Amino acid sequence: MSMIAIVDLVRNKSSLDPWQRNLLVLWFAQFIAMIGMSACIPFLPLFVRDLGVEKEDAALWSGLITAAPFVMSALLTPLWGVLGDKYGQKSMVVRGVFGLGIAMTLMGLSTNIWMLLGLRIFQGAASGFVASNNAFVSAQTPSEKVGVSLGTLVTSISAGNIIGPLIGGVISDALGFRPVFFFVGVMCAVSLVILIVKLKEERTNISTRGARVMGNVRVAIRNPQLRSVLLMIMLSQTAIVLATPIFPFYLEELGAPTKMLSTLAGLVVSIVGICTIISAPWWGARSDRFGFRATMIAAGGVVTIGMLLQAVVPSYEWLFPVRTMMGLAVGALLPLMYGELSRNAPAGRKGGIMGLASSATLFGNLSGPLICSAIATHADLRFVFVASAVVMGVVIWIGKKPFDRVS
Repeated sequence: MSMIAIVDLVRNKSSLDPWQRNLLVLWFAQFIAMIGMSACIPFLPLFVRDLGVEKEDAALWSGLITAAPFVMSALLTPLWGVLGDKYGQKSMVVRGVFGLGIAMTLMGLSTNIWMLLGLRIFQGAASGFVASNNAFVSAQTPSEKVGVSLGTLVTSISAGNIIGPLIGGVISDALGFRPVFFFVGVMCAVSLVILIVKLKEERTNISTRGARVMGNVRVAIRNPQLRSVLLMIMLSQTAIVLATPIFPFYLEELGAPTKMLSTLAGLVVSIVGICTIISAPWWGARSDRFGFRATMIAAGGVVTIGMLLQAVVPSYEWLFPVRTMMGLAVGALLPLMYGELSRNAPAGRKGGIMGLASSATLFGNLSGPLICSAIATHADLRFVFVASAVVMGVVIWIGKKPFDRVS
């Protein structure tokens, strides 16, 4: 599913089923929130310097600041999934967007690196709206449409990640870093209003009395399909985000204009999101025809090659075509794995299992920047991209074994 599918839904909104209307609402709300949240990505490493961190320590602190929200979020996301199954997924969606907006607005008032770190941790503890959205869709959508719906919802993240870094880069270069955080707060407020007014939840009669976080964990561990896919989600996300904290520094090292570092970093990050939306329908059709295993190997192979090429580019201009090639393949990964996971999740635990999937994604978002900081502190920045390729290679290796059937 892609932007074309969203346009079709809008054109025929009078005849939409309830699950389709909810998907449309969640797509636009998540799109707006992701614009806000991703707006700070291009300049966050530079903001670290602005708060007084020495240049030689900037790479380490950038990794810590980037990873900080994912520590608490990864731990709490399975709990939000269970609470959503018990008390309603809409309350978790609203809570997530509200927490994100408060945290990001307060970051604009940060006076030192420790305050920023604390607020990033608070963001992870109070937010988790992407996980809540996935759980909502899993619980409210007919089982035969869950994979397609999750794939559609993922494109809102990609679309928001296209526009957000561009806006954040331009605003930070023109007005400074802090106004971007206040812009994020406004975006989250708009998203919150849309959710409260338009999102409609129908509670199911499936019993969730026995659903607990550890119960869902045990189910996932005992099921080879669930276990393998969750591990692949975590590792693939680790590989994708591993180099994010050092892009401004890498662009600087490759000779990019100093005055445009934020904007160029935003462009480099956004390219992957653009290509994800463009390529998602093609990969979806390929998956339907050739199955999970073949699609995973093909897409993962292209991503791995793209990661290696970034380590050997002679100048910053070469990053753009390489990232384009890589982004065209990245579009297959998360929707493909989320869809496979939802097809294998027990009916009474879909919210909780999807919460574990989001937690796996968050652990990837956490481990990637931490690995980046460790490598960048002790080795050349180019080795960060080599590490990304190695991790992606492990994902391909895992995917080859348990998915010999056509999904």
